[in-house]
Amino acid sequence: MKKILIIILAVVIIGGAAYYFLAVKGDGEEKPVELTAFVPGEYFVTNVADSNSLFKVTVVLMLNTDKLKELLDKNEYVIRDTIITRLRKLTEEDLKSADIQDKLRSDLKDEINSVLGIDNIVKICFSDFVVS
Repeated sequence: MKKILIIILAVVIIGGAAYYFLAVKGDGEEKPVELTAFVPGEYFVTNVADSNSLFKVTVVLMLNTDKLKELLDKNEYVIRDTIITRLRKLTEEDLKSADIQDKLRSDLKDEINSVLGIDNIVKICFSDFVVS
């Protein structure tokens, strides 16, 4: 009986160590986080501030979890309003700057996370970005 208990204990310890080194610790490389996309409506079209130009953009929210679909669906109007409010502040000068897409990505990510009370939006992507 004692021998069987020692064998079982040894198997558990070896199995636990193998799991830790193979699954948890791995080969030292961090595994990339799987991102989930959420598109708040088809696209946005808004006037450019102080101009006769129009601005069209499709925004894709990239989240670090897939557990927020219900929250995002329920608050899609809040998300769209936040995006439209930010877009309407853009001037022609803003849209001509080289870093506008990066700045807009950062601003939208921060503003939408804030208004929803989350921090799961980790990236913003644009599938189109047109000024006419």
